[in-house]
Amino acid sequence: MTEFDIQDELFETFLTLDTFASSQGYTGESYFDTDTQGNVLNVHFPNKPFDYPENKLWFDLTFINNEPVDAAIMQGAQARYTGVLYIDIFTPNDVGEDECAAIYSWIAMLFHSVNIDDVDIMQVYISTKGNEADHYRLQVAVVWEADIDKE
Repeated sequence: MTEFDIQDELFETFLTLDTFASSQGYTGESYFDTDTQGNVLNVHFPNKPFDYPENKLWFDLTFINNEPVDAAIMQGAQARYTGVLYIDIFTPNDVGEDECAAIYSWIAMLFHSVNIDDVDIMQVYISTKGNEADHYRLQVAVVWEADIDKE
């Protein structure tokens, strides 16, 4: 497993948000816009083309990892990787915080309840929030760590 594998696992987990929320009783509209092939249109992934939607909900994902440290000193030891997945939730200005707050709650419940191979979710919290230009932004931090075999 590499940092990119961890990133992929966390991104894939985030994309299960609609399914998770529905399984917990959410009956509102989908948080994700998709095209006819099922591709998510309102999530900006790192270094991928993206058309920024106007006056509607969208997300931006940023994956940051720290330098690994030794998890143990012995043969077959692992390296401990830590980092943060930032999920920025964007809504139009002047519509209040209710939608962002609800999405944040679902994201926190999702990441606290899911089992991701070799990745432990340590914390989920609101990192920053506020109005920016033509949208409102709430940033969710998902703090993770993983012990990975040294290669």
